[in-house]
Amino acid sequence: MTPAAAYHTELADETPLAPPSPFGTPVTFGRSMGMLHAGHAPVAVLMLGAVGYEELCLRATWRSLAQALSDRSIACLRFDYPGQGDAHEAADPQGLDDWLETIRAAVQLLRRASGCERLVLLGQGLGGTLALKLAEELAPIAATVLMAPVGNGKRYLRELSAWSRIVSDRIGIGTDPDDDTRCAVAGLRIAPGRLPAIATLGTAALRHAPSEQALLLSRPGHGGDAALAEVLASLGVAVTQRDYEGYETLTTDPTAARPPKTTIAGIVDWISERAAAAGTVPADIRTPQPPGPTEGLLGEGFVERPIRFGPDGRLFGVLCEPLGPVARDPIVFVNAGRDYHIGWARVSVSQARAFAARGVASLRFDASSVGDSGTAADGPEEILYSQAQIDDVRLAIDAMQARGFDAPILIGRCSGAYAAFHAAVLDDRIRRLVIVNNERFVWDPDESVEDAIRYAHRSAGDLGATLARKDGLRRLLTGKLRVGPAGRYLIYRYRKRLSVKLAPVLGRLTKHGRLHHQCHRHFATLAARNVELSLLYADGDVGLAELQTYFGEAGKGLAAYPNASLTMLADADHNFTHLAAGRRLLDALIRIVAP
Repeated sequence: MTPAAAYHTELADETPLAPPSPFGTPVTFGRSMGMLHAGHAPVAVLMLGAVGYEELCLRATWRSLAQALSDRSIACLRFDYPGQGDAHEAADPQGLDDWLETIRAAVQLLRRASGCERLVLLGQGLGGTLALKLAEELAPIAATVLMAPVGNGKRYLRELSAWSRIVSDRIGIGTDPDDDTRCAVAGLRIAPGRLPAIATLGTAALRHAPSEQALLLSRPGHGGDAALAEVLASLGVAVTQRDYEGYETLTTDPTAARPPKTTIAGIVDWISERAAAAGTVPADIRTPQPPGPTEGLLGEGFVERPIRFGPDGRLFGVLCEPLGPVARDPIVFVNAGRDYHIGWARVSVSQARAFAARGVASLRFDASSVGDSGTAADGPEEILYSQAQIDDVRLAIDAMQARGFDAPILIGRCSGAYAAFHAAVLDDRIRRLVIVNNERFVWDPDESVEDAIRYAHRSAGDLGATLARKDGLRRLLTGKLRVGPAGRYLIYRYRKRLSVKLAPVLGRLTKHGRLHHQCHRHFATLAARNVELSLLYADGDVGLAELQTYFGEAGKGLAAYPNASLTMLADADHNFTHLAAGRRLLDALIRIVAP
């Protein structure tokens, strides 16, 4: 047995828990990480999540659902399958045996930690199908909740392939020539060796009732969901069928996918009714005391530990450390948009482990209300481009220093670049900063964050072509040309660029003149502290318009700041979705941070 295998076997024999938090307690078992939420009801809920892009979009919803269950005193456990989220995976996995074994281990953990034998299985997407597959083996099961389960594995893989092309076309990059699965959506892959096993999954061949009662959240007009309801009923299951409100929005864009309060409340109410019907908890049943702090999950040259930090442990992150000598300067990765801490195309996971192999520790974490981090009671409705996100970055810096590291190198992309940049301006502990495809150096208070998030990646090319047509500009000015919200936002951006460019002439007499001054004041602050500032952009990225606005063509004005450098990366989209683009970004980061 290899040292790594022995280590994982040892971990499987104990339940390593971090100190409790009202936002959930991180756990590790086998190759997986998860979050245990406490409760004292007579049933506990095992949450079997979706995979890939669907899981990325639903992470915050999954966290909110778990928190809502715990608020009703119902214990629950959510976790990652091997190769998904933060979980580790074998080099060339075949089939789904390790996924099924992880589910079994999660059941044991939940039953020990909650004191409950009777479970509710709650599954989303492929997780719902896995719940049905294992329900008989995992008995006793008090009830089953199925949220848009996969009814046919072959059809599911075809849908993934189509969705991969749709998402690629939407961001203008085409399919990834290096994706040997042809079904990686947003760069999130399922290992090729697993696909044949997924193709065999389905609900039509169900032969045993998973439980006496089931709640099915159906996609409107979806024939497979209707057929599953009939199959369950034929097996004697009392089926409650409801529409899965907001399903399409929830599963198509992680930034727009906000936890649906009504849907969550309906699920929690239904489970609470089942828990009440199960009776009271015997007085002698107690939740076991957790053992000492986790040693983490061992990988090839690194170890990873889930941690909570900040007020009441509200913030969550994964600390990735080398097994050998560790450099004093670690890295903190900041969320891009609402992509949780694994990153779009799981790039933050890949980057963290690659840096650990070079002796550099890192923390990938979620800002408030993103991914696995709770929502602050007094926080803003929108965390992106807010002072609250900047404050969260500084809390992450505190967390690293509390663990004996020097001030970290901040790395952020898109809105994460904005938060990292402003945290570095405010915090004189920061000495190195890398911002990737940054779209805002300073924020115009008159700009709508919602519009910026929704339309910032829209190209001005379509609008320009419209205006160039006969009488286009005249029709626009007279109100006869309707450009819609996206067009109006692009016009706003265009006018802002013109105004900021005039700022050196008009000085601080205009709002944009003041923004121009503020931007350069921030750069001067970093230069005075000799902060090493590296700006990375993909060729043609929309963020280059911001760079040009404040620093001229090709960023020539950066020459005034000797601490700043500019690196251009070819053949990449804004998110570095394709495998080759992600590798080029990683190579560039390694050259900058750990040459």
